[in-house]
Amino acid sequence: MRIALLSCLTLAACAGTPDTRPINLPLAAAPSAKAEIDIAGDGDVIALAFSGGGARAASFSLGVLQQLRDTRDSTGGRLIDRVALVTAVSGGAITAAWFGQHGPDGLDGLRAAALDKDWQSQLHTTWMSPQNWERLVQGGLNGPDKLSAWLDREVFNDARMSDMKARPRIVINATDLYSGAPFAFEAPWFDAICSDLDDVRLSDAVAASMAVPVAFRPIVVRTYGRECPHQLAPWVAAAEASRSAPMLLRETARSFRFFRDSARMDYIHLADGGVADNFGVSSIVTLRAASGTPHGPFTARDAVKLKRFTFFIVNAERNAEGEWPKRESGPDGPQLLEALLGVSVNAPKRAAADAFSGEMERWERDVIAWRCSLPPERAVALGAPENWKCTDVDFRLDMVSFADASDERFRDLGKAATAVSLPKQTIDALIEGGRQAIERNPEVLALTR
Repeated sequence: MRIALLSCLTLAACAGTPDTRPINLPLAAAPSAKAEIDIAGDGDVIALAFSGGGARAASFSLGVLQQLRDTRDSTGGRLIDRVALVTAVSGGAITAAWFGQHGPDGLDGLRAAALDKDWQSQLHTTWMSPQNWERLVQGGLNGPDKLSAWLDREVFNDARMSDMKARPRIVINATDLYSGAPFAFEAPWFDAICSDLDDVRLSDAVAASMAVPVAFRPIVVRTYGRECPHQLAPWVAAAEASRSAPMLLRETARSFRFFRDSARMDYIHLADGGVADNFGVSSIVTLRAASGTPHGPFTARDAVKLKRFTFFIVNAERNAEGEWPKRESGPDGPQLLEALLGVSVNAPKRAAADAFSGEMERWERDVIAWRCSLPPERAVALGAPENWKCTDVDFRLDMVSFADASDERFRDLGKAATAVSLPKQTIDALIEGGRQAIERNPEVLALTR
């Protein structure tokens, strides 16, 4: 028995060889065009950031979208039609990708496709199995067969990134384990690795965003830097050299340089986006820099049209739980591990939110300064109406969380486990909580008037 177990652990005979095939292909044509945010409408714009948190986050963010779909403004239009951008992490990425694939009118199908299925029972979770010890040694308890393959088969049906609708813009976020920098499934990152973003499966992008270390193997992306015919975009070197650029942007630019260094790396190993930023707002800083304009990623015409830009961070974090704070001895081993994992996600998330608040202020200042620098004839050519004021634009950032629902519902929602599947009644409560949080939100109420 001991010999068999030793052989299993050393030769990988029990768990099998993990699937480490890259999810991407080389770029066959010119680099991707700059992906810009299309605001449409009359200049009143909404952006959303969906946090991680497994099915808890997916359900809560679904309720948020459903309520925006069912809420009307003063003209009778749906608020969801003002959503121009969704950035998402982990569990929130399931909802965001579904929204991008099916649009507002297809939202209700997410429950049957993903949330009402018992995915959790199919995962490797027990520590009592020697096969799981070997899986852990190989990089994670569950590989692509339990993550991206399930998502592809049950939820996204072989859809590609190119299958998402042009609007709203969906940004799916992961973490580059080597550099620790955010990695988004967006044009700047895929241009940097000289790879075809359009052909990446939605399931693989979402799986990368959900690949919690230990529980899941990292998702592998191949870099094609050594055969890349085009240079890195100028903003990369500028960000690396700037002492005043945000540290996050400098680190992302450095990771882009790594992508092109064949002596350093050929493969990127992607883990849960929450490792770097569980709100997914950090990638917006890079998208701004990559646009090369003060107003980007808004187009010039949309920047002139812009009146109000409301950015909602949808936060599905758990309540602090446990009895150990009452004990002098504190947490035991498993409780300590759980607490440390929570801190490792919450600390960078809160720092990212605070940093993004400053980024929103800079963004607003940059847009106003650019608008006010336009010659009158140029402003008119870009669509400025009569009596247009260059300073008449307002950027707002707000947090939507369980605390925005009733006190009783907040207590219930905050206790929901971080798992890929939850009981039906918990899903019901989370969706209704998301609806109620939006229904009561002051910024949403302002948008209806």
